[in-house]
Amino acid sequence: MTTQPIYRRKLIEVDLPLDEINKQSKRERAIRHGHPSTLHQWWARLSLAACRAVIFASMVDDPSSCEEEFPTAESQDTERNRLHNIIRHLVNWETTDETNPQNIGLLAEARWEIARSVARSRGEAPPDKANPDEVLRYLGDKALPIYDPFCGGGSIPLEAQRLGLQAVGSDLNPVAVLITKTLIELPPKFANKPPVNPDADPMGMTVGKGKKAQKVAWRGAAGLADDIRYYGRKMREMAWERIGHLYPKAKLPDGGEATVIAWLWARTVPCPNPACRVEMPLTKTFQLSTKQGNQHWTRPVVDRDTKLISFVVQNHRGDVPKESTVDRNGATCIACNGTVPLSYVREQSRAGHLGEQMTAIVAEGDRKRLFLSPTDEHIKAAMLAKSEWRPGGSFPNRTRDFTPSGYGITYWHQLFKERQLVALTTLSELVAEVGDLFVNEGVDKGYSNAICTYLALAVDRKSNAGSKFSTWQNAGDFVSSVFKLQALPMVWDFAEINPFSGSTNNWMAQIEWIARITERLPAKVNSGIVHQADASTTVHANEGPVIVTDPPYYDNVAYADLSDFFYVWLRPMLRGIYPGLFAGIATPKSEEMIAEPSRFEHSRDRFEALLNQTLQLIRERCGTEFPSSIFYAYKQQEEEREGRTSTGWETMLSAVVSAGFQIVGTWPMRTAGGRVRAVDSNALASSVVIVCRPRLEDAPNATRRQFLDALEAELPQALDQLTQESHIAPVDLAQAAIGPGMQVYSRYSRVETIGGELVPVREALVNINRVIAEYDELQQGDLDAPTRFCLDWFKQNDYNEGRFGEAEDLARAKNVSVEELRDGSGLLTAGAGVVKLLPLDQYGPERSLRLGDMTAWEGCFRMTYHLDTNREDGGGVEGAATVARAMGSNAESVERLARILYNHYDRKGDSRNSVMFNNLVTEWPNIQARAQGPEEPTLL
Repeated sequence: MTTQPIYRRKLIEVDLPLDEINKQSKRERAIRHGHPSTLHQWWARLSLAACRAVIFASMVDDPSSCEEEFPTAESQDTERNRLHNIIRHLVNWETTDETNPQNIGLLAEARWEIARSVARSRGEAPPDKANPDEVLRYLGDKALPIYDPFCGGGSIPLEAQRLGLQAVGSDLNPVAVLITKTLIELPPKFANKPPVNPDADPMGMTVGKGKKAQKVAWRGAAGLADDIRYYGRKMREMAWERIGHLYPKAKLPDGGEATVIAWLWARTVPCPNPACRVEMPLTKTFQLSTKQGNQHWTRPVVDRDTKLISFVVQNHRGDVPKESTVDRNGATCIACNGTVPLSYVREQSRAGHLGEQMTAIVAEGDRKRLFLSPTDEHIKAAMLAKSEWRPGGSFPNRTRDFTPSGYGITYWHQLFKERQLVALTTLSELVAEVGDLFVNEGVDKGYSNAICTYLALAVDRKSNAGSKFSTWQNAGDFVSSVFKLQALPMVWDFAEINPFSGSTNNWMAQIEWIARITERLPAKVNSGIVHQADASTTVHANEGPVIVTDPPYYDNVAYADLSDFFYVWLRPMLRGIYPGLFAGIATPKSEEMIAEPSRFEHSRDRFEALLNQTLQLIRERCGTEFPSSIFYAYKQQEEEREGRTSTGWETMLSAVVSAGFQIVGTWPMRTAGGRVRAVDSNALASSVVIVCRPRLEDAPNATRRQFLDALEAELPQALDQLTQESHIAPVDLAQAAIGPGMQVYSRYSRVETIGGELVPVREALVNINRVIAEYDELQQGDLDAPTRFCLDWFKQNDYNEGRFGEAEDLARAKNVSVEELRDGSGLLTAGAGVVKLLPLDQYGPERSLRLGDMTAWEGCFRMTYHLDTNREDGGGVEGAATVARAMGSNAESVERLARILYNHYDRKGDSRNSVMFNNLVTEWPNIQARAQGPEEPTLL
């Protein structure tokens, strides 16, 4: 007989190995082949590493809540560090590949740790660790599911499933639902199934390479991937028979032929000069390749008689124009050198006068790209195509996210050339034909639908790289996709891909991307399910699940409008398979939770109301045994709204608290890619994970004074833990400290003034920041006297000269003298009535090492010098450790000073210097560990 679940604090409520999570999240952005983020375009995806870490830490007990097993602080620290080491390995992308037997053990260990915590709370014995299948069954039967009501690109449900948990997701957007289906629903349904294609090896799949290669039974989603590859090739063959004549080979100067990779085009408008009237090419660059040894340019040639411009490719600079012919201010005619404003280009485009001209042909060569001049044959071939079908509908006439609308380009089909439309339409039709082929061969309907779904995603990927808004990248010699940003920008020169080549973004490349991802997806796991639902009205949370979610961020991303680019292609391919998902002409807009002024009146207020409504619904339905985690990313800039200053961060915290949650932690994480909009807009930055639990129904009210007393008593202790035990980097401390501060505020039902008015979250944040500042000042008081002088003088004068008398007065107040600081400690120069601190570059290895009595100031600057990767004579961590050894017990104060200097530079907006001192704090555990070991030869 089981007992009632016991409340236990989870690891995420106490401590996380934040540095490693952020490091791997950042690294993950550069991983491409086989990574689920490349399955299909989605915007503002969370890093899988961060999701994996958050889910694991949300499910696993912190040792401090298991005193029966870990009775002492020392044993708790040891156990916590062991769990941290599991996370450190778990967040590495390579460890997620279960086709590698070495990784199976790590994932099995992580699943067992979750199962052990579940069993502990239920008063049960955990499943047998040596039996991974039993652990999975236990998690499927006993563990609460993970639910993400804003699943988007599927990162959270996927990582929940990878960790052995039941995964539930929902999203209003049908494209998001489809992506998540292909990640968590389909692979487990066909786990360990052999492929059905006639070329499949009935003996099994080959694993390993070379002498280590061996045959094993088809496992995981490998059979699914094999069929995706086979039927993708089948589609290519059938497409070539129908439209191959539209893609002629390129004639080479030696009489040979080469397969075309891409045709490069520039948009044109007529020159307004009556004496010129040529079609002005609009291009950002004439350079085709910057690769050493294969640099090429395309040179415009003006025929004054015919008023025509042609292009000649050459491998020398020659008389190629130096600059682009169009920028944000206007355009230049390369024939008459006349200039026109950008408004003229827009007018001509809206009037239907925006043309296109081929500027170069890129072909396959022997280990390099070939760049050829356009020919009449290839120009005519491009004009032969005429699509019988084109996607319907238009995108919003909103130039912030859809720049082409300002140029009269407003319909989806206008984003493609006719030949591109023909290719995409042909491939779309072939998806249905492959489905019919399965029926004729007696293949299970569910399986054939799955294969067709993945093939449809490949067509969608092809549309992203096969548009008049896909561009040629001359630094890497490849074609990039339309959505490099979270918007649809106007482009002037574009690349038209040959889908039948063997190079960049061809059809089989799209198939291989999807197959490689599919075969690595977790398949032998507990089931996953995703629903189409409006989170503000419908929450699929009947079992009281653990909530981990990433809600939208005001108007940062126009999800529905952008995803229509893909929806218009998916709908005709998949409406028969998913009739409910693709019932509408476009993605739902009226219910979307987004602060879009062009669509909704009082859009920001509407967004906030829907967010509040959603959080309240989640609060009513979520479980109480585990904390909920909400990823929130919003630039915390001040703005005036209705006479009051507001931030998105404050709004989010207020919504969480008013919904009935108590905030128990805030963890800053690097979960999304770099800047996606201009600096002055609300661009996505790093996320803050807000960890919360349902507040007790009978939670008391508190006065402002009671709240402040509790805050001032508890927050400094939490800051000690964050800085001294968790070693949270200074760059993350301000956000991480919000958690324990808001924990105090949000444990009360209401914090009131003497007059009974609510003390808002804004005031709570002000007081939390005040206590943090007071804590920083207190840390300064523990430093040695010379360091306190240097710090105060530095804050007043930086490295500039100051008056000797003022320095002497300050020194006496610190019980030191200027002469001592100059002649004894050697921290400054003094003479001719002025005093000046030594800059960082004076603390290099050539400075003699002072043993025993080195000040924190000198030690900090010496270590920072060693860790500066821009200095060739720095000794790195070992050099910093050598300084720590020389300082002895005084070294402990260096980390404290580095945090203070980080805060100083951060407030000034000096990112270069703040990063240096942040790095010192980040490396401090490594420096300490190295300092306690044997000394290695290094620069001093």
